[in-house]
Amino acid sequence: MSADKISISKDLLRLKPFDALDSLPISKLARQGSAVLQQIVSTSQAVAVKVQGQGAMVTLSQRQYDEMVELIHAIQLEKSSDGFTELLSQQFDELMIRMNQPGAARATQTALFDTPATLNKAYRPGATETKT
Repeated sequence: MSADKISISKDLLRLKPFDALDSLPISKLARQGSAVLQQIVSTSQAVAVKVQGQGAMVTLSQRQYDEMVELIHAIQLEKSSDGFTELLSQQFDELMIRMNQPGAARATQTALFDTPATLNKAYRPGATETKT
């Protein structure tokens, strides 16, 4: 993905992970909603909202939300036009399918922990290898 095609605003770059945000209980948001929302808009910083002490949601300004949606769409467009990323994604999907087939867990266990003799017996050259 080339940096000249996708730009990220400074406000989005300043967003923090949930556990690093200022937090408040949902009861305070209910009582002082307007003031909290004004703070979010003026500081361009999201606020973590907790319900019964547990993280429940993050509030952010509509502008930041719209920027995030635009950024996601830009990344999707860039990804779809990038042949390498598309091929890599396809190969990953195929790998996941193979990993979830019956017997895959046993094969992985064998590959990681079985004896070299057993592994040599089961070896089959791949498409890019030549038989010796």
